[in-house]
Parts: sequence; structure tokens; C-alpha cells
Amino acid sequence: MTPQDRLIATAKAQDGYLGKKSNAQLDDPKANAGGKFNKFARDLDALGDFYNGRKNGYDWCDVFVDWCYVSTFGRDIAQKLLCQPDKSLGAGTGYSLGYYKTKGRFFTTPQPGDQIFFGDAKSTWHTGIVTEVKGGYVYTIEGNAGSPSAVRSCKYPLSYSTIKGYGRPDWSMAPEDKITTENKEDEDMPIYARLPNVPASYRPTIQKLMEKGALGGYSNPDPNSLEDNVLNVSDTYCRVMTTLDRLGLLG
Repeated sequence: MTPQDRLIATAKAQDGYLGKKSNAQLDDPKANAGGKFNKFARDLDALGDFYNGRKNGYDWCDVFVDWCYVSTFGRDIAQKLLCQPDKSLGAGTGYSLGYYKTKGRFFTTPQPGDQIFFGDAKSTWHTGIVTEVKGGYVYTIEGNAGSPSAVRSCKYPLSYSTIKGYGRPDWSMAPEDKITTENKEDEDMPIYARLPNVPASYRPTIQKLMEKGALGGYSNPDPNSLEDNVLNVSDTYCRVMTTLDRLGLLG
């Protein structure tokens, strides 16, 4: 898988997740629906200084994009791909667009893995990840989309009037696609394909999330086997969730 493929797989695994009306049941994709609280902002808030302040409970389309990058590549590489500094303003779509422009990484034609931006000449109001470009359409996956607020797959004509353009990471900075083998921890291989690949210190938490339906794979040949789910979860995601679990915050 290319870095772009891995990012898109991470995003698609969250398709259908509903925003929450309160800061509860954040890991359940369907429960407590009807608001702007979500697990994506919670996880990035837990990193301490990823943004310039806490973002859970606010509009979260840009937060979803950032979470997908961090979950796929780890924080340090994700920030470079997103062109963002520590304590960034990148939870806001206009600021994120500006970070790409500053680095000369903003384009008018899309490619898979790009960050798409919507708005007009005066403002930028929505964003998502490009998953495919074909037949005159750009296909996306977006957080905080539709009603109720959710992660949704969408498509638009390439000429759609409110598409402002596309932020494109320098993919040469992304790590090669390396998958760990059973019980092997290696900081050079931060993406864990399936439950048996997850390091033993993280595995109970990841299994708990899977059993609750809060973490699902994008392919499941055997619906009765958690081990067959293709997860592609990052070491950063596993570490954050395990920390929250040990603090008793996952239930």
C-alpha cells in the first residue's frame, strides 16, 4: 500500500461514525448521536499541544482529517505532511489551507490522499480527504458532514463551485508501508495490520474497542474472528487509547 492508500484506509474505517451530543460514549460509532463531541478531537487533545487548545465539542471536519494522518503515520510525520507546527491552528479549515499554501503544497487539481477544501473567496468552511478521482468526479470522506453530523463518503463534480483547492502533502516524507509480525514492537514499523500484530501492551485495549464496536476493520473475511479484521492502526493511536483505558476513561 502507498502512504495515500494507508491514509484512505484509516479514514474509510471510520465511515458512519456519528458526532455525539455530549462528551460520552465517544468510542461507540452510533451511540449518543446528535452533536459535535467526538473521539477524534479527544485523541488529539490527549497529545497536549497538537493544537493551540482543546477542540472537542467544536466543528470537527478538520480535526477528523488530522486524526487520520496522526493515526496512520504518527504525530511527527503527520505534522510534516499536514505542514502544521506544534500548537497549530490547524483545527480551523482556513488555517489548514494557509499552512499548505505557505509550504507551496496547495493545488487546483486533486489526487487521492489530498486534503480537499470548500468555501468561497472570503472564507473556508469545510474539508475532507480525497479518496478517488474518476469520471469527472472527486470522491471524498469527510468528518462533521451532513445531518446528523457524521463521517460520510461523498462525491462532487470536479467543477463544483465551492471547491477551493487541494492541500497535498510531500509524500516522500511518509514512511514505507511496513507491517509488524506477531508480538513484535519496532518503532520503524508503526502501523499494525491486525489484532495479533498489535504489541501485547496495547492489545487488551484494542481488543476491548473492537468488541464494543468502537474500532472496526475495513475488511473482515471471518465475522466471528476479531483477528481477521484489517485495522491498520498506528502506534500513536494504540498508545493514546491504552493510556485512556488505564485512566478508566474508556469504560
